[in-house]
Order: sequence, then structure tokens, then C-alpha cells
Amino acid sequence: MSELHLIVGLGNPGPKYDKTRHNIGWWVIDELIRRYDLGKGRGEKRAQTWSAHIHGKGVKLVKPLTFMNRSGEAVRSLLEYYKIPIGSLMVVHDDLDTPFGALRLRQAGGHGGQNGLRSIVGHLGSKDFARLRFGIGRPPGKMDPVDYVLQTLKGDDLILARELTVRAADAIETWLQDGIEKAMSAHNGVGAKSHAQSLDLEEQLEIARRAQELAPHDPKPLSKLISLQKKLGMLDKAVDNHLLLARLLEAAGSERLAVAEKVKAATINPGLIDLQREIADWYLNHNNKKKAVSRMLIIADYFLGENDFAAARAAVTEALAINPQHPKALEMGKALADTAAANR
Repeated sequence: MSELHLIVGLGNPGPKYDKTRHNIGWWVIDELIRRYDLGKGRGEKRAQTWSAHIHGKGVKLVKPLTFMNRSGEAVRSLLEYYKIPIGSLMVVHDDLDTPFGALRLRQAGGHGGQNGLRSIVGHLGSKDFARLRFGIGRPPGKMDPVDYVLQTLKGDDLILARELTVRAADAIETWLQDGIEKAMSAHNGVGAKSHAQSLDLEEQLEIARRAQELAPHDPKPLSKLISLQKKLGMLDKAVDNHLLLARLLEAAGSERLAVAEKVKAATINPGLIDLQREIADWYLNHNNKKKAVSRMLIIADYFLGENDFAAARAAVTEALAINPQHPKALEMGKALADTAAANR
């Protein structure tokens, strides 16, 4: 047990807190659980804990279940039970005074008004433990800091927070392997943008996927995920997610944006004939005959490529029913008629 380290992520129990700024510490614990496939963990000493070996060190990952303001109760109980020295404790927490997108590792220090840290310092009677401050920045305008930390992260903030969560887990691994000084040197600072740029596309994809899972009804993480899937050639999944995004936008009342996502899906896979017709009908119902005809001609082009001349002629006939004078529809209709005559 001499090598055991306690890594505590601060947060509040309950689903309404899961995606808030105040539960960032739990996000970092979750990232380490995911990396080392640690499962559900177990309840002990008023906390949820997971046991692991990381870089040769015995590690106990901890989420106190006492609510933020009483975090010290669980931390003290675990330190005493496992006889872990205070120098082997790392606390991960959100920090208002650190800019959003920045990490700050410290060997020791005050609580800075963070109530979870305040409780831990009070119960341990010491400030001499390592902490990893996860910057969330100050609230905008005159917003109450209490409301701000309990606000759900969304959109670009959520994506950046997921990127920073990965960096925070990296920083903890460096601390375990090389000590606090090297961890501070390697990971302190803003750097989230350059870090994201240094990740390969598959790593970025995983971050975007986890961000989308955290906020399944937020369009921005899903849009980021689609973009990365396209870059990686995952076109079938991109199509599925364009359609998922369309449903989200429809539910939010953004009908035109939803149709734009359907068009993107149909552009990737023109063979989605029912979708193509749905788009054409929407344009027609909104008095955009030009785009409705264009969509029917896309259907005709697809069937031509499949050598299904009867289906192509039917699509052209529908296009001409919308606009009997459409030049391209007339041209395609004549070409198809000539082909049919030649094959008699």
C-alpha cells in the first residue's frame, strides 16, 4: 500500500449536476476510468471509488458523494483508512480564477474560495496537497458565480471543456509518472488550442464523440463530430449524424436548417431516394419550384447511373410537371426518349 495515491475529483452527485462546470473534477475521473476500463467502481467512505495501477503506481480514483461543501469528510476518511500520506493526494476541481481553457497544477496552496477545497483543507488541517485547477473563467456580466458554476456546458464551451478534460487526465498521468514539477512544466497554461491542433483526427473524433454524448441535444458538438467523420472518410456515419442533427433542429423549430442538413446527407448519398423526395416536397410546399425541380433531376441522375431508365424517366416527368419549361429537364427527357427509341 506504500505506493497508493488518492486522486479526487470534486463534484456534486445527481444527474442535474452531471454536465455543469462545478462537476469538471468528476469529468477528469471519468476520463481516467475510461482510459483504464475500470468499470463501475464501488461505494466506500461516502464516496464512489475505483482502484487501478497507472504507471506502476497504485491509484484510488475518487468521487465524493457528500456534495461539494462536505468533500473533506470523504477525503479524510479514505486517507486515514488506506494510510495514504497527504503528499500522495491530488484534488481536481473547477476554478473561477483560472481562465477557461487553462490548467494550473500546484503542489500546495489555499482554497481560493472553492468550497470543496475549503472543506478538504478544514478536515485535513493542511494545505500541503497537490491540486489541479481546471479553469472555467469568471461569469459574464453580473451573473452570480453560484449560478455560473451550476450552469450546464453547451456548444463550443462543451467542446473546449472536453479537450481540457483530456489534457487534465494527461497531467495526472505525468504527475504519477514523473512528479509534480515535470507535470507543472508540461501541462500548466492555456494551450488548449495548440493541444487540440496537435491531436490527430482520430483523437479529435473521440473528444467530439464524448462531447456529443454529454450534450446529445446540442447541435454544435454533433456538427463537429460530423466534420471529423467526413475528414476521416466515415461517410455513412456522417450521413446518419446529418439526419440526427436534422431531427434536433426540427425539434427546436429550425425547419430550414433541418432541411439544409438533409440536403448534406443526400449529397453524400444520392441513393437515399425517399430523402431526396422529402426534400423536393419541402421545397415545393415552400414555393421554391426551382429547387424542387433540381432535386427531382438529382434523382433522375442517380437512376441513370444505375441504368434504371424507367425510374429516371419517371423522375424527369415529375420535374416537368413542376416546371414544363425547365431546360435541363427538357434536355434529359429528350435524351431518355431517344435512348428508349434506340432500344426498341
